[in-house]
Formats: sequence, structure tokens, C-alpha cells
Amino acid sequence: MLSTKLVEKVLDQLKRRGATQAEVIYSEGTGVSVSCRKGEVDTIENNQDCSLVLTVYKNQAKGSASTAVVDEASVELTMEKALAIASLTEPDEAAGLADKSLLATEFRELGIYYKNNKSADELVDMALAAEQGALDYAAKVAQAITVDESNVEMGEGFSIYANSQGFVGEKQGSNASASVVAIAEQDGMMEREYWWDASRDINQMASMADIGKQAAIRTLERLGSKKIKSTKAPILFDPSCAKSLIGHMLSAISGSALYQEASFLKDNLQQQLFPDWLSIMENPFLPGGFASRNFDGNGVQTRERALIQAGVLNGFLLSVYSARRLGMQTTGNAGGAHNLLVESSQVAKQDLLQQLDTGLLVTSLMGQGVNTVTGDYSRGASGFWVEKGEIQFPVSELTIAGQLKDMYRSVVAIGDDVDRRSKIQTGSWLIESMTIAGD
Repeated sequence: MLSTKLVEKVLDQLKRRGATQAEVIYSEGTGVSVSCRKGEVDTIENNQDCSLVLTVYKNQAKGSASTAVVDEASVELTMEKALAIASLTEPDEAAGLADKSLLATEFRELGIYYKNNKSADELVDMALAAEQGALDYAAKVAQAITVDESNVEMGEGFSIYANSQGFVGEKQGSNASASVVAIAEQDGMMEREYWWDASRDINQMASMADIGKQAAIRTLERLGSKKIKSTKAPILFDPSCAKSLIGHMLSAISGSALYQEASFLKDNLQQQLFPDWLSIMENPFLPGGFASRNFDGNGVQTRERALIQAGVLNGFLLSVYSARRLGMQTTGNAGGAHNLLVESSQVAKQDLLQQLDTGLLVTSLMGQGVNTVTGDYSRGASGFWVEKGEIQFPVSELTIAGQLKDMYRSVVAIGDDVDRRSKIQTGSWLIESMTIAGD
């Protein structure tokens, strides 16, 4: 583990060699991943890596260089490269470090590090238990499935960000995940589905048997999938798919998209984007959150805020550089959004189906047909056709289309089935109407 003293020494040397400003990012990580098939170990992978990235500024001319070998000779060579690149680069008036007054001074305990110290053999046992959970459920309902893969992994990482403004910040975190992919066949048609869980603490994940069971349930529910005629109808996005709708918004309000004028939301700051009963809170201090951090990639203090307040777009996601390009102030989002929590009057899942009445429940999305420059939305989808609030049959080979601004404005309700397995936490989203292309 690199010491803060060494980092400070590197910064001092860069300054002595002509850098007007400099920053250092050091990171290291370790991890183990195992996968099983047919009751046997398929792969066991161990990884251990580190990197050192040096960025120097010479009167707003920027140079960066990195190394994956952190010894005296490599650090020396990396410093020389960064300084040389800065000497050959044109000045950029937006380049440079954050103002000292913006740097983090508050460092909360975030609960993002756990000693995930299980052995590879223990991870294998977990993966086998997850596979068996899927097979046991299939046997219980007298259905045949094949487990394509059962995977369990864990890891941890440590990083330091420091700059010549005197800022030094450390972060240590851990992660763990497990997944099962299952396959079933009916009338010559194959269906493939999966289920997964993730946590900072491997001991807080769902039971492996339950993960396997959910993978089997989701796969068997897909059997007998049909096509439907093209139509317009309400669409209910399950939580995993609803998250992607927020993800498209995040891409459009990121600083780089905005200063490149490649965003359909570039002119929508402080304008109504969603219904007034919906807010999205950004909380970088959520205990155990997947995007919890005390400072961003520029060392800027993070803060809680309403990204969407009563349906109004309340802010962008800006780094120091993108903020300067836009003539604005950084929002502490170098590296992206922090934990996002959707706040609304939540509706029970069954009540959402009743409110949907007749339409499409989407449980899987495919393809990349989203244009964040125009907001046009078109993606492959599968799920279930619903009539009178009851699921009728699985459907596949569909395309759903709309315009993201229209979709956001026409959110009718949000479910209480909140998915907490990523930095975006939301329930299902019911959208009033979209175009469905089928047969």
C-alpha cells in the first residue's frame, strides 16, 4: 500500500520540476471470482493490481501519465512523461485543480469496507449452493432447467487522491456479488434468465439458495413466450429496467455531454422534467452505498442534494473541468453521480398491475437504441402481457419506443419494490403510453 508520505513527496518533486499544479491518484485492488457448472468448478480467478496516475499542469497546459508498476524507477519515468506531455500541450483555460475552498474537509464513516476474507473453497461452496437452489426449485415444480453458470466474487480496493493544493484523501471499499444464469426449453424454444445480488459485505447478501431459486423462477416464467401485435399501451418497467431510465438522464446531465452540446436536457435546468410528486435525492453519505464517497475525483467535498425536486431538474453533474467549460460551479460529481434515491408515493406491485390494466410489463431490455442527444428512445424488450391487472403470458421479440422527455412527464406511478443492488435505488415505473412494435 502506497503511503501518503510518498504521494506528498511525488507532488513536491513535480512542483520542483516546473509543474504549477499537480495531482496524484493511486489505486490498488484484489479480488477472487469463481464460477461453477454442472456441480463442478469451472473457473477460479484471482486478481491483484495497482496503478499510479500523475497529472501535471504548466500554466493550464496539462500532461498525464500512468504506471502499473509502483517502484522508484517507474515513478521517476512517469513523472518525466507527464511533465514532457504538458510541455507539448496547448493551454486550456478550463484546466487545473479545484479551488482550495472547495476541497473536502469532512470525512464521514461510510460503512463501505468489510473484510471479505472467505477462501476460494468457501466461494466455490457458495456458487454450488446457488446452482443447487435453482435445480431444487425446478425439481419441486417438476420442470427441467440447466444452470448455465453460477458465479460468486468478492474484492476490495484502496485509493488515494492528492494534489498540490495540500489535499490528501483516502478511500477503502469492498464488494461482493453472486449470480445464477439458467436455461429452460419448451416446444423447441430456449429461454434464458438470471438473478443476482450484490453487497459491500459478502455476509449480507441473500442466501445462495434463494438467488438460484429466483433465477429458476424467472427462467421458467419465460417459457411459452409469444409475440404480440404492434400497438400503443401503458408500460410498467420493473425496477432493474426503471433504473436505466434514470441512467439515460444521468448521461444527458453529465458535464461532458453538456459542454459538447450532446444532450437533450442541456436547456432544461430548473424546468419541470417529471411529475411534481417525484423527487430524486443524491446522497453520497448513504451507509454502505455503492456510490458513497466523501470527495469526488477532484477532491471536492460531496454533498446531499435534490437532483430532481418536485419534478424539476435541480442540477447537473459537473466536475471542475466541465463546470469551467460551462461557466458554472462544480457539483462535486467528478466520477459521476452518487447514490440516487427516488422519492414518491410508492404503490404496491399488485396495485401497479391493476393501474396498468392492459399493457406490457417489461422485465428485460436489449440493445443500445437510446439517443441522449435527441432523447429518442427505442429498445428491444421482453416481459409479460397484462390484461385487467393480471399477467396473461410472457412476450418477447418486441421493440418499445418513445421520447425520453415525454416518458419522464408521463410517469404515472412508482412501485414500492425498491431495488437496492446498485447506486440507483427505485421501484417499478408505470408510464402512461408508449409504442410497442411486435408482429
